[in-house]
Amino acid sequence: MALLDRRRRVSFAVPVLVAAGLTLTFGAFFQMRAANREAERTQHERQFTQFHDALTERIGSHALLLRTLRSAFSDPRPANRDGFAAAVRPIMPLYPGLWSVTWVSRVPPAGAPALEAEMRAAGRRDFTVRDADETVEGVPGAAPAASHGDLFVNTLAEPERDGAFGQGINILSLPNRAEVLARACASGDLTATEALPPRQQGETGRSIGLYLPVYRYPVDEMDGADRCAEVAGYVASVFGIARLLEEAGNRVDGLHGAVHLLDGPAGDGGRVLASRDLDIPSASREGVPFSDIRKDGETVVERHLVIGGRRWTLALVIPPEPGLASVDYPAWIVLVMGLLLTGALAGYTRREAQAKRLLVTEARARAAMARALRESEERFRMALRHSRVAVFSLDRNLRYMWMYNPQTGRAAETFIGRTNASIHAPDDAARLDAVKRAVLDTGTGARQEVRIGAAPGPEQVFDLIVEPLRDETGVVSGVICAAIDISDGVRIREALAEAHAEAERANRAKSRFLAAASHDLRQPFQAMSLFHHILSARLSDPKQMEVADKLGEAIAAGNTLLNTLLDTSALEAGNVKPRPIVFPFQDIADRLNREFAEQAASKGMVLRMVPTSAYVVSDPVLLERMVRNLLVNALRYAGTGTILLGCRRRDGHALVEVWDTGPGIPTDQLKLIFDDFYRCGTDQRDSGRGLGLGLSIVRRTAQILGHQVDVRSRVGKGTVFSIAVLMVGDRHNPLPEEPTTSVASA
Repeated sequence: MALLDRRRRVSFAVPVLVAAGLTLTFGAFFQMRAANREAERTQHERQFTQFHDALTERIGSHALLLRTLRSAFSDPRPANRDGFAAAVRPIMPLYPGLWSVTWVSRVPPAGAPALEAEMRAAGRRDFTVRDADETVEGVPGAAPAASHGDLFVNTLAEPERDGAFGQGINILSLPNRAEVLARACASGDLTATEALPPRQQGETGRSIGLYLPVYRYPVDEMDGADRCAEVAGYVASVFGIARLLEEAGNRVDGLHGAVHLLDGPAGDGGRVLASRDLDIPSASREGVPFSDIRKDGETVVERHLVIGGRRWTLALVIPPEPGLASVDYPAWIVLVMGLLLTGALAGYTRREAQAKRLLVTEARARAAMARALRESEERFRMALRHSRVAVFSLDRNLRYMWMYNPQTGRAAETFIGRTNASIHAPDDAARLDAVKRAVLDTGTGARQEVRIGAAPGPEQVFDLIVEPLRDETGVVSGVICAAIDISDGVRIREALAEAHAEAERANRAKSRFLAAASHDLRQPFQAMSLFHHILSARLSDPKQMEVADKLGEAIAAGNTLLNTLLDTSALEAGNVKPRPIVFPFQDIADRLNREFAEQAASKGMVLRMVPTSAYVVSDPVLLERMVRNLLVNALRYAGTGTILLGCRRRDGHALVEVWDTGPGIPTDQLKLIFDDFYRCGTDQRDSGRGLGLGLSIVRRTAQILGHQVDVRSRVGKGTVFSIAVLMVGDRHNPLPEEPTTSVASA
């Protein structure tokens, strides 16, 4: 009975042990397989994170390139073609995915011909400002359409090429570029385009364009609209997306699956911009919705990627593991061996091996990141070494903690631990400390031009940029500064200002002299006129009287020219002070009609005057002199036909107009006719047509009175001059509501 009980206990113990062994074995098997697959997924995600970081670093290097080039275009001296090429070409091999680097210059529409002439003179004989042709690839665009806004033209490009990204292209004619440039200038930061299709023969895959604004003046305190007004141009680059994915993939080992760059979230209709299959080559999937290429059972890992303010999605597609995968081998060994201890040891060894591989992979990733950091630092040092910029940081006591200044022979170590008071003169140290102390107190960056006496050498001028340096809690612990040597530019600017001031002083002195001497200069002509009158009264011989008449004409012409010159000098010297009153313009029109009607008839012309009831605010003497000069000009140049004097109402002003049916003025000379001594279409030696000062006096008098003078003309048809005078009413209405008699209808 006892033996039976022992057998029963043994038989009972065996199933229990077997059940326990099977339970432990299968439990260890399934648990190990799940853990191994989770570790494999974690490893994929970590390697995918490394891929994302490598891609971000490559994009950041492109951004650093543009920020480095921006400093070259911030200099007052503009970059030329050779300087741009010398700066960009050595760097291009470091960026295999970089297609082009360009300088987009801001050009007013009227300045396009001058830009073409300048670029052709610099060696670009085929340079033409044009819009991009969006219908046919490779065909040069047409000349830019007329616009009230400025053009943004590719003036410098490396490598030099034609086409959509070539020189001469108006960037605003490309799709969505206006929105990209507007965001860039408003934010003052790097802005990216949407994914661009290939635009040139030989290019494969899509690309992304980056634009970085360059301002004429500091814009830190300006809002978006004011910033855009100060943009001088943009530094831009175009790089291939597929090439960047390839470079990032080459820097990450062991990553499996396919990496896709999408223009939106993977689960929300995002389309594929570029792909890299890390296991086997595959056909191009560009433009295909991600949902169409994703298969059931595949695992998708997403990471956001921000490029120039645009958010993209980087997706890793991991194919499903087969039923018997290599990661399950340890679990199958545990199951076959059936020994809990062996299985436990095998699982422990497996886990240790995996942990070691993960540590090795992480160490390699850290080493790669350290190498990338060293390369980035070397590039930064190289950029500073070839620029006139010193970078340094100070603590809250304004002691130098770090400095990099390759432009001076003084070692940076001599600055460390010292203050400005122990390095510079007291006044210079006080100015420098005041700027930095204000940033420490307010926590807001500042930019200021400072002058430092460098005895015994010349004074140095720096563009000092100071930004707060914060610790991990956000408290301002010091400042970081950049000092740009602008001494040469400031000296040139001051020399130009002094030369301009000297010229202005000389011009004012000349005008004051002529204005003061007006009486003395007019007196001889008055005496000659008196003697001529006495002489003419005593002559009876017809030949002698003819000579006397010609003498009188010469005296009158000289007196007229002298009066014109003296009037011009009086206007320039500011001796003429307007006395505006309210008066009817018809009074002036009547006097001028009586004065010029006979003169027009003697020349075979007809002077017509349209009556008006307008009351205007102006100086009646100066306004009459302006209209008289316009009538004299019409009689002198029209030759034959009709001259019309009238006044009509427009936008609360009385528009005084003088029409003639003369030969007209070419369009390219309409702005020149108001210059001093300019006579349109006449021999400059022909004194019978005057000195060319009549319209100049009209312009100066209009500036004194605050009136606007305009001119319209058609060659062979005639010319109309108009003066806009403030109107306060007429004889019939206290305020003008209906238009007066139109000159055109008359």
